[in-house]
Amino acid sequence: MAEIVLHEYPEFRERYYEIKRAGLPAIYLIPKKRSTFYATLRVGVGSYDRFFSDHDRLVRVTPGSAHFLEHKLFANPDGSDAMETMRDLGADANAYTTGTSTCYLFSCRENFAASLCELLSFVSTPCFTMENVESEKRIILQEAAMHADSPSTRLYRGFLRQLYRDHPIRDEIVGTPGSISRITPSHLLRVYRAFYHADNMQLFIAGDLSPDDVLSALESVSLPASSEFRRVPPTPESGRCVPAVRIYRGRVNKPLFAVSIGIPEPIGSPEERHRRMLAVSIGNAHLFSDSGALYTALREGNLLTAPPNCYAEWNPGVSYISVTGESARPKRVYDMIREAVDKMLVRGIESDDVLRLSRAEYAEDVSTFDDAEGLTDAFATLIPEGIDPYRAAGLFKTLSPDYVNSVLREVWSTDRLILTSIRPDKRNFTESEDEE
Repeated sequence: MAEIVLHEYPEFRERYYEIKRAGLPAIYLIPKKRSTFYATLRVGVGSYDRFFSDHDRLVRVTPGSAHFLEHKLFANPDGSDAMETMRDLGADANAYTTGTSTCYLFSCRENFAASLCELLSFVSTPCFTMENVESEKRIILQEAAMHADSPSTRLYRGFLRQLYRDHPIRDEIVGTPGSISRITPSHLLRVYRAFYHADNMQLFIAGDLSPDDVLSALESVSLPASSEFRRVPPTPESGRCVPAVRIYRGRVNKPLFAVSIGIPEPIGSPEERHRRMLAVSIGNAHLFSDSGALYTALREGNLLTAPPNCYAEWNPGVSYISVTGESARPKRVYDMIREAVDKMLVRGIESDDVLRLSRAEYAEDVSTFDDAEGLTDAFATLIPEGIDPYRAAGLFKTLSPDYVNSVLREVWSTDRLILTSIRPDKRNFTESEDEE
């Protein structure tokens, strides 16, 4: 028997079903009158998982294992390729690995039931042989080399290693050449059995479907319900104070920069954590808008030709804000950002500006409800963190100017603001000494 719970949100004219049945992941169905179906299977294993517990013994996970599993699970025991099978069914399939999860997804206009069964089938039937693992190593080593050769990836990894001392957010998701070479079929199988079970998965579906349609499609599908192993989460880090400026050399025409700060781990419920995130997003919009005073000054000073990219990433145990761009004078950009942050912390954001920015952020958030693919992604991101996407949108109404400014004063500090830069150099990437 399946348990089906309907969640309704009349203010948005939205609803979704939560479906639970033994042998299946928790299923979240978002009914949408669309001709295209979307599905994402999220597995709770990623590059942050350095260990798992086998009863009283810690088992180390070789870096890159979660990403390696993502690649190899498309290989079926009969020698066929699940990606090709999905393509033959008319489904556009893909997969990706993050720090906290591995996601398998597809979209299609027809053969949804068959595509969904194929997805859960190949994820639940691992096939690791010495031959196919060694063959995959060559492919992944090429991917790792491509990442290492990318200036933007070099910049990203550089500021994370400045901010964090030990957290696995520092690690390459694909692994390193050394760790990839150590991966074996037996190790992959052990990691697979630790994490790939129904209790550690969620399935998110959007389309013109009913719960009965989904249950009917999965009538013959069953996954292991649980594992005897237990996850070992990494120790949280709030971002350390390090030399403020770090310079790398790389193949770029104009210096790339990242101005970053670690966000202290919030205390409270998942909804309060998300509420703080919304307050930070309002602060970022105030500071780094393409119509704001900071970008105007940077543009008029010929320091930037395009608005900087600002994003806040919220991960279990580690969160940060980073502002990236391209400038001939990264250190001057860094100094001007510090000045703008100090001004915001002293003066605060005016009440009218908080309300205006909050309405704009709310409108952008709610606009994703009409995008079935984007909504599926939002569910796959927020639900595992204990946050309902529709309830999260309603939190904008609770953001008073005093609350927003108090959060920004807790999060931002120019003493913890760091600059990472890649400057032009004809040689291969080599790390230089710190430069001011």
